[in-house]
This record gives sequence, C-alpha cells and structure tokens, in this order.
Amino acid sequence: MIRTFIIDGYNVIYAIGEIEELLDESLEAARIGLTRLLLEFKGSRKDVGEVIMVFDGKSEGFDEESVVGPGLKSVYTRKGKEADDKILSIIKASPNPEDITVVSNDNFLYNNTRSLGARIMTVEEFCRILK
Repeated sequence: MIRTFIIDGYNVIYAIGEIEELLDESLEAARIGLTRLLLEFKGSRKDVGEVIMVFDGKSEGFDEESVVGPGLKSVYTRKGKEADDKILSIIKASPNPEDITVVSNDNFLYNNTRSLGARIMTVEEFCRILK
C-alpha cells in the first residue's frame, strides 16, 4: 500500500527540537529544515507516495500549493483559514482516506482525522520512524 503523509507544519516544527531551534534564525529557516527532513524521509521510503506539508495562512485570497521536491508538496492556507481545516478537507476529498496518515500532536486533528477514516501519528511516533 502506498501511503500519503500529511504534516501539520507548524505543529511539527515546534515539536522537533532541532527544527524548532532554527526559529532563532527565522520561520523560513525552520520551514526549510522541515522540508529537508521530509525529503530525506520520502526518499528513504518506498511505501510513501506523497508528503504534504500544510501551514496556516499566508495569502489573502486563496490557498497556495507548490511542489518543493519529488513527492513533497507544501500548502499554505489563505489568511484566516486554519491548517487543521485544510488537512481535514484533503482527507474528505480523498477516495482512500485509509491510505492517509496525518502527523500532528493537535487533539482536534487527532479526533477528526480518525473519524474520517485516516490515521493519526504523533510527532514523537513520526520521529521514531525517521531514525
């Protein structure tokens, strides 16, 4: 089975010490650090088809989506729209939510992801499979 991982971007940045330290430099540096980590993860796994990083509001009118590497995409919600809502809308739009794993420590996402048929993984569990 080929899985999709959806990463709750800022939640993960603040939960992984080595990436959170990059915030001292800038938010952009931390996002780049997360991107590098996820590119390594994606490259090392044959069972992962796509990794999607979702971040809270950046632009005024619409969600911004871009490919940042092979099988790695970043999504910025429009201002005022929560990353949590975007993550749940991705799951709802999927024909196979059971193939999706969301990485977050957010309780709202934990409860709602499971109710939609997707899997949830804490950041700590995700870090264990990174090693």
